[in-house]
Amino acid sequence: MPIQVIDISTNYQRNVTFVSPVYIDANFPISFFYRQHPKYSTVRDIWWELLSQNVEIYISTLTVDEFWHGLERELRTAQGTGQPLGPAVLTNIKVSIQNATASILQLANIRPLPDSSVNPINTINSALDYYTQENLGPRDSFHLALAILSNAIGFITSDSHFNNISLPTAKLTIYKY
Repeated sequence: MPIQVIDISTNYQRNVTFVSPVYIDANFPISFFYRQHPKYSTVRDIWWELLSQNVEIYISTLTVDEFWHGLERELRTAQGTGQPLGPAVLTNIKVSIQNATASILQLANIRPLPDSSVNPINTINSALDYYTQENLGPRDSFHLALAILSNAIGFITSDSHFNNISLPTAKLTIYKY
Protein backbone atom coordinates (compact mmCIF):
# COMPACT_ATOMS: atom_id res chain seq x y z
CA MET A 1 0.00 0.00 0.00
CA PRO A 2 1.58 3.31 -1.01
CA ILE A 3 1.45 6.54 0.92
CA GLN A 4 -2.10 7.65 1.64
CA VAL A 5 -2.85 11.26 2.60
CA ILE A 6 -6.03 11.91 4.60
CA ASP A 7 -7.10 15.52 5.05
CA ILE A 8 -8.62 15.97 8.50
CA SER A 9 -8.17 19.74 8.52
CA THR A 10 -11.68 20.94 7.79
CA ASN A 11 -14.41 20.46 10.34
CA TYR A 12 -12.61 17.73 12.23
CA GLN A 13 -15.13 15.27 13.54
CA ARG A 14 -14.44 12.41 15.88
CA ASN A 15 -15.16 9.86 13.20
CA VAL A 16 -11.56 9.21 12.15
CA THR A 17 -10.14 5.88 13.16
CA PHE A 18 -6.40 6.35 13.42
CA VAL A 19 -3.89 3.64 12.61
CA SER A 20 -1.39 2.72 15.28
CA PRO A 21 1.39 3.57 15.78
CA VAL A 22 1.55 7.17 14.54
CA TYR A 23 4.53 9.50 14.38
CA ILE A 24 3.84 13.14 15.26
CA ASP A 25 5.52 16.06 13.54
CA ALA A 26 6.63 19.00 15.70
CA ASN A 27 3.81 21.26 14.51
CA PHE A 28 1.35 19.00 16.35
CA PRO A 29 2.55 19.58 19.95
CA ILE A 30 3.31 23.25 19.18
CA SER A 31 -0.31 23.77 18.11
CA PHE A 32 -1.54 21.92 21.20
CA PHE A 33 0.55 23.61 23.88
CA TYR A 34 0.32 27.13 22.46
CA ARG A 35 -3.37 27.68 23.09
CA GLN A 36 -3.57 30.84 20.97
CA HIS A 37 -2.45 28.86 17.93
CA PRO A 38 -5.08 28.96 15.13
CA LYS A 39 -5.12 25.14 14.97
CA TYR A 40 -5.29 24.61 18.73
CA SER A 41 -8.93 23.42 18.83
CA THR A 42 -8.45 20.96 15.99
CA VAL A 43 -5.23 19.57 17.44
CA ARG A 44 -6.80 19.30 20.91
CA ASP A 45 -9.63 17.20 19.47
CA ILE A 46 -7.22 15.01 17.49
CA TRP A 47 -4.94 14.58 20.53
CA TRP A 48 -7.81 13.43 22.74
CA GLU A 49 -9.08 11.12 19.98
CA LEU A 50 -5.63 9.52 19.73
CA LEU A 51 -5.67 8.95 23.48
CA SER A 52 -9.24 7.60 23.51
CA GLN A 53 -8.38 5.17 20.69
CA ASN A 54 -5.24 4.14 22.62
CA VAL A 55 -3.05 4.89 19.61
CA GLU A 56 0.67 4.45 20.22
CA ILE A 57 2.35 7.81 19.53
CA TYR A 58 5.97 8.05 18.41
CA ILE A 59 7.81 11.26 19.20
CA SER A 60 11.42 11.71 18.14
CA THR A 61 14.17 13.78 19.69
CA LEU A 62 14.01 15.84 16.48
CA THR A 63 10.31 16.47 17.12
CA VAL A 64 11.07 17.53 20.70
CA ASP A 65 13.86 19.87 19.54
CA GLU A 66 11.58 21.54 16.98
CA PHE A 67 8.74 21.61 19.52
CA TRP A 68 10.89 23.47 22.07
CA HIS A 69 12.11 25.91 19.43
CA GLY A 70 8.62 26.52 18.02
CA LEU A 71 6.92 26.87 21.39
CA GLU A 72 9.64 29.25 22.60
CA ARG A 73 9.19 31.32 19.42
CA GLU A 74 5.41 31.47 19.93
CA LEU A 75 5.76 32.43 23.61
CA ARG A 76 8.38 35.08 22.83
CA THR A 77 6.18 36.53 20.08
CA ALA A 78 3.22 36.58 22.47
CA GLN A 79 5.20 38.98 24.68
CA GLY A 80 4.89 41.43 21.79
CA THR A 81 7.32 44.03 23.08
CA GLY A 82 10.00 43.73 20.41
CA GLN A 83 12.44 44.39 23.23
CA PRO A 84 14.83 41.89 24.80
CA LEU A 85 13.01 39.79 27.36
CA GLY A 86 13.95 40.01 31.01
CA PRO A 87 15.14 37.08 33.09
CA ALA A 88 11.72 36.51 34.72
CA VAL A 89 9.97 36.20 31.34
CA LEU A 90 12.67 33.88 30.00
CA THR A 91 12.38 31.73 33.12
CA ASN A 92 8.59 31.52 32.64
CA ILE A 93 9.06 30.45 29.01
CA LYS A 94 11.53 27.74 30.04
CA VAL A 95 9.21 26.50 32.78
CA SER A 96 6.32 26.36 30.27
CA ILE A 97 8.44 24.27 27.89
CA GLN A 98 9.59 22.04 30.75
CA ASN A 99 5.98 21.47 31.89
CA ALA A 100 4.73 20.81 28.35
CA THR A 101 7.50 18.27 27.76
CA ALA A 102 6.77 16.50 31.03
CA SER A 103 3.07 16.36 30.12
CA ILE A 104 3.87 14.64 26.83
CA LEU A 105 6.36 12.16 28.27
CA GLN A 106 4.06 11.06 31.09
CA LEU A 107 1.45 9.75 28.64
CA ALA A 108 1.36 5.96 28.63
CA ASN A 109 1.07 5.72 24.85
CA ILE A 110 4.09 7.93 24.04
CA ARG A 111 7.19 6.18 22.71
CA PRO A 112 10.28 8.37 22.38
CA LEU A 113 12.52 7.79 19.34
CA PRO A 114 15.13 6.96 18.34
CA ASP A 115 15.34 3.77 20.28
CA SER A 116 17.46 0.69 19.81
CA SER A 117 15.32 -0.45 16.86
CA VAL A 118 16.42 2.50 14.71
CA ASN A 119 19.86 2.22 13.14
CA PRO A 120 21.41 5.72 12.86
CA ILE A 121 23.21 4.96 9.57
CA ASN A 122 19.98 3.68 8.01
CA THR A 123 18.22 6.81 9.28
CA ILE A 124 20.79 9.10 7.68
CA ASN A 125 20.77 7.20 4.38
CA SER A 126 16.97 7.07 4.23
CA ALA A 127 16.70 10.76 5.09
CA LEU A 128 19.18 11.56 2.34
CA ASP A 129 17.12 9.51 -0.14
CA TYR A 130 13.93 11.35 0.84
CA TYR A 131 15.74 14.68 0.68
CA THR A 132 17.00 14.06 -2.86
CA GLN A 133 14.12 12.02 -4.31
CA GLU A 134 11.01 13.39 -2.59
CA ASN A 135 11.98 17.08 -2.52
CA LEU A 136 11.60 17.26 1.24
CA GLY A 137 13.65 19.60 3.38
CA PRO A 138 16.34 18.15 5.66
CA ARG A 139 14.23 18.05 8.83
CA ASP A 140 11.16 16.68 7.05
CA SER A 141 13.39 14.00 5.48
CA PHE A 142 14.58 12.93 8.93
CA HIS A 143 11.02 12.90 10.31
CA LEU A 144 9.90 10.64 7.46
CA ALA A 145 12.94 8.36 7.84
CA LEU A 146 12.39 7.98 11.59
CA ALA A 147 8.69 7.28 11.10
CA ILE A 148 9.20 4.64 8.43
CA LEU A 149 12.23 2.96 10.02
CA SER A 150 10.38 2.82 13.36
CA ASN A 151 7.48 1.04 11.63
CA ALA A 152 4.99 3.81 12.26
CA ILE A 153 2.05 3.38 9.90
CA GLY A 154 0.59 6.81 10.58
CA PHE A 155 2.10 10.30 10.46
CA ILE A 156 0.35 13.41 11.79
CA THR A 157 1.36 16.81 10.41
CA SER A 158 0.08 20.10 9.08
CA ASP A 159 3.11 20.43 6.80
CA SER A 160 2.18 20.67 3.11
CA HIS A 161 5.56 19.25 2.08
CA PHE A 162 4.17 15.77 2.78
CA ASN A 163 1.27 16.12 0.30
CA ASN A 164 2.98 14.61 -2.75
CA ILE A 165 5.26 11.89 -1.47
CA SER A 166 5.50 8.91 -3.83
CA LEU A 167 7.06 6.02 -1.97
CA PRO A 168 5.39 2.99 -3.57
CA THR A 169 6.79 0.45 -1.10
CA ALA A 170 6.05 2.40 2.09
CA LYS A 171 2.91 1.71 4.05
CA LEU A 172 2.10 5.04 5.64
CA THR A 173 -1.08 7.04 6.24
CA ILE A 174 -0.43 10.76 6.54
CA TYR A 175 -3.09 12.66 8.47
CA LYS A 176 -3.10 16.34 7.50
CA TYR A 177 -4.81 18.82 9.81
